[in-house]
Amino acid sequence: MSPVAGRTVLVTRAAEDAAPWAERLAALGATPVVFPCLVCETLDDAPTRAALAAALDGAAWLALTSRRGVEAVARLVPGGIPERIGIAAVGPATAEAARTHFGRCELVAPAGTGVSLAEALRNALASRPPGAPRPKVAVAAADRAEQHLERLLIPAQCEVARVDVYRTVPAPPETPRVALDALGVDTILLASPSAVAGLVHRAVVPDGAVIVTIGPSTTEAARAHGLAVRSEARRPGLEGILEVIP
Repeated sequence: MSPVAGRTVLVTRAAEDAAPWAERLAALGATPVVFPCLVCETLDDAPTRAALAAALDGAAWLALTSRRGVEAVARLVPGGIPERIGIAAVGPATAEAARTHFGRCELVAPAGTGVSLAEALRNALASRPPGAPRPKVAVAAADRAEQHLERLLIPAQCEVARVDVYRTVPAPPETPRVALDALGVDTILLASPSAVAGLVHRAVVPDGAVIVTIGPSTTEAARAHGLAVRSEARRPGLEGILEVIP
């Protein structure tokens, strides 16, 4: 039986990103409660536009790690992505957004994760002729996104040009704060320090809630806010969190 079956689980991701986690939790027998604790802001300014243009110059691929990233790039590059640059997406939803905004998407990561996207791009670039120049991958992502692409592609002799095209910030304080016990919440998933701050801004956390974090920095932030963390994921993503739910 799934460790979340029968539980009421708080999903604290930004509204734009919460649906896949909620669907997965529901499929495992949980009752997900989407409670956005993050707000996404597109970095629509001259320095970001210039950085993205420089990243795309000479790039073989543009890697997109979320629907929000697709939307941000579409605003920052109104003329579209040149045909010479392949578009790679982290998963089906991101690929669908890319097709909507750019009319195409040549590569979709098979496992829907940043690691899977990096591996797929590494495989796609491995067939370049001997002596060919080092290929370049432009990455458009959030300001605090994991650097899976850099970690896997740079050792494979690829250049990675990352541009932060949007940022996530904590949801602003609310008065009065929401009492989560009134919603029946017994398990809370936290995937970033910003989500921790947003949770504290928006809600009163029940003393007995099972709080599970995605990693050390999030655990540290939760404890700094007086939250009792029960467990910490050993690898990124929802599946890593599910593995450690007590």
